[in-house]
Amino acid sequence: MITCNLDDLIWRYRTTAKDIFLKTGISENTLSRMRNNDTVRYDAKTLDLLCKYFNCKVSDLLEFTPD
Repeated sequence: MITCNLDDLIWRYRTTAKDIFLKTGISENTLSRMRNNDTVRYDAKTLDLLCKYFNCKVSDLLEFTPD
């Protein structure tokens, strides 16, 4: 199972979905789905923008855990 750690990063960096939207253009709806692990697939451009925003790696955003 792949889980998204976006919520953890938002808390750690003390930012908001609104701020991420304003600086990256990623819709708040997309960010909400990622935070709630309701995303079916991840867009490479979205991951790239988030990695640049948080100055992190994809592995900091997404985590694989065996079922």
